[in-house]
Amino acid sequence: MAYQWMVAQMKKRIGLPPAGVELPVWAWYRSRNFQHVRPDFRWSNDYDDQVCLEIDVPEAAVLLSDFQGWHAILNDFYYPAVTNEAEWEQAMERYDQLSVQKQQRLKDQSWQQIFDITPRHGEWTSNGELVQGCFWQLEWRNVRRAWRLKWGEKVREMTVGKVNYVV
Repeated sequence: MAYQWMVAQMKKRIGLPPAGVELPVWAWYRSRNFQHVRPDFRWSNDYDDQVCLEIDVPEAAVLLSDFQGWHAILNDFYYPAVTNEAEWEQAMERYDQLSVQKQQRLKDQSWQQIFDITPRHGEWTSNGELVQGCFWQLEWRNVRRAWRLKWGEKVREMTVGKVNYVV
C-alpha cells in the first residue's frame, strides 16, 4: 500500500511514468547531518557486495521526501506535526477520539508532511535530515560516478560506462 501511495503522489507531483515503468527508483538525496553529500560508506555498507552511484537526475523529475516521515506511511500510521512528547500525546488523544473515517482522512492529510524537507531540529524531531528522492527511471547518462563496496576490501571507484551488471 505505501509504495502505491508514493506512486500516486509521484503521478500527481512530477507526472506519469514512462511506458512500461510501474515502480520508482529510490535514492538518497540528503544523508546524515542535513548534508547533500555522498553517504559515508563506513555506515552504509548494507550488503557484502554493493555499488553506490552518484547520479544527476533533473530536479523536475524527482520527488523528494523525508525518510523518517516515510516510515509513518510504511506502517500505515498517523503522522502528526509535533516536536515533543507532550504534543504527541495530545495529538494522539485527539486522533483516537475521531471516527474511523475521520481518522483515515486526517492520517492521509498528515502524510503530506513528508514532502516538506526543510531541515528542522527539535526535541523529538530531525525533519529533513535524511531525504530520499524517487524518480521514474535511471539512465546511463544520469550516472556520474560509481563506487564498489565489497566487504573486507577498500572502497574503489569504478569507471562509469564500463560497469558490468547482472539483471
